[in-house]
Amino acid sequence: MLNLQDKDINSSVLERYQISGDDSDERLVGHPYCQTLKRYSIAHLGYMTTGAPYELTRIHQSGSCLIATTKGEGVVYTEGSWKKLPPGTATLLPPFSFNSIKAVEGKSWSFTWVKYLESEESQPIATALSPIMGTFETEPFLHAILGFYKELESADFSAVSGLWIELIHKYVRDFAKPKVEDPRLWRLWSEIEKNLQQPWKVSEMAAISSMSTEHLRRLCKRQFNRSPKQQLAFLRIRKARYSSVQPN
Repeated sequence: MLNLQDKDINSSVLERYQISGDDSDERLVGHPYCQTLKRYSIAHLGYMTTGAPYELTRIHQSGSCLIATTKGEGVVYTEGSWKKLPPGTATLLPPFSFNSIKAVEGKSWSFTWVKYLESEESQPIATALSPIMGTFETEPFLHAILGFYKELESADFSAVSGLWIELIHKYVRDFAKPKVEDPRLWRLWSEIEKNLQQPWKVSEMAAISSMSTEHLRRLCKRQFNRSPKQQLAFLRIRKARYSSVQPN
């Protein structure tokens, strides 16, 4: 069973470099902030090295959050179970749902993160078609975050701060991008995601994607190894898992 409440256990943090937006609730004293982050709906980002008993749990996370391991190992609670996050991998945690990360006993964990501040009316970075976990360019991403941090410590950073943020944001966007071979599939499932409970018919799906029902079935089978109806059921189950505080 999970402890179903927000939790912050930071006593084991060894080093931390955090940059916050000026209105972030988690702005840290002694760490820089940058108003330009607001343009990208970023609440805060940074790099941390920690160990057990570090844990961060949010019952209703206020925005998408990418976490990428550079060294060591941590675990993340996603899709109903705890999963390892080894070096060279990242996880994209969805907004408005239960999310939790923690360090592993006896192991140090170094990771970067970008936490967004999103509303339930906006299109979040993490969508139903975004990957949950996958390989990630952790070293270049780390250099971008530390370069941005160092730039903020200089006397004049305003001219280049937007370039650093755009680079960091691009890494996250590229990871979040659905891995679909036909852009019509991406448009279709992005539209369906807005109203998953609607009793969708395959003919309606085909009309949205501007293809025949048979071609839609073939594409879905090749891309997801599921029929359109099976993919719809999968997304509904996945959303239910995210929305439920009580794990299976």
